Amino acid sequence: MNQIIGLTRYAQLIPVFPELAEIDIKMKPYFDRILRLNPPQASEYNFTNMFIWRHFYKFKAGLVNESICIKGLDKEGKGFFMFMAKDIESYVDTVKHIVSFYKKTGDEPIQLSRVEERFIEPLQHEFPDIRYEEDRDNYDYIYSASDLIELRGRKFDGKRNHIKKFKNHYTYTYERITDQLINSCIFLTDKWYSNKGNPSLKDDVIATKEALINFDTLGLTGGTIIVDDNVIAFCIAEGLNPDTAVGHIEKFDPSYEGIPQVISNEFCSHELSHYKYINREQDLGYEGLRKAKLSYHPVQILKKYRVFITPV
Repeated sequence: MNQIIGLTRYAQLIPVFPELAEIDIKMKPYFDRILRLNPPQASEYNFTNMFIWRHFYKFKAGLVNESICIKGLDKEGKGFFMFMAKDIESYVDTVKHIVSFYKKTGDEPIQLSRVEERFIEPLQHEFPDIRYEEDRDNYDYIYSASDLIELRGRKFDGKRNHIKKFKNHYTYTYERITDQLINSCIFLTDKWYSNKGNPSLKDDVIATKEALINFDTLGLTGGTIIVDDNVIAFCIAEGLNPDTAVGHIEKFDPSYEGIPQVISNEFCSHELSHYKYINREQDLGYEGLRKAKLSYHPVQILKKYRVFITPV
């Protein structure tokens, strides 16, 4: 057991695989220690995402040596695994452990989800017969922070025009999210859901409220736009790795023309200027969302994969 990571302190919270436990807020320190040793690129690999989406994906966690094994269910109800390890070698060893276990219990292919490209070659070396496929709907959009803040050049003419129109019509203030603004953000989230009229977005609302209610404990950063004492937009983010912030949540009242451009620009300017890059997560296959994310001209679209290993 590695005392540097502090496995013994968290063994009671995170059971040893094959035992699994639901994601609990008290697990955060151990997740954070692992992720600091092997900083992720993909947006899913942080405690906040695992915690706020735990009900939707039925996330459960178990320890494999010093690594964290996450088991979940996809939209079709099929099981998948995600792993957090201190380095690539430990990652592959964890996969080997899981595959060895399932040799005894079944012959269905094991699915690894949201696998970063840097893990594909090491996995192929260990498992020559693996099958993998690109998971386009879950590619991450990564932007230059300075691009989102400065909006320079012709390619951002439209964004600057939307911001100008908003500023010409409304007097507003930008305020960082504090305890005093949490309820107003929750109110806006409910309003957003009601206006969308789409029951499938209920899980998004649950995840958003989880982030807001546990805002300080999760170590999140947030900002709001306020007009006439009402929160009409907010963003929530945190550090993903030393160079990159990940934007978890953005909600706004679409009746205010230009508000999505304003909250993005103000939030990045006030809270994220010390990062080089901003990961604004995936488009989930929604055409409108994909178009919106591409319109901000990402400097990288981070590929992710589904990997299938048959435990034979």
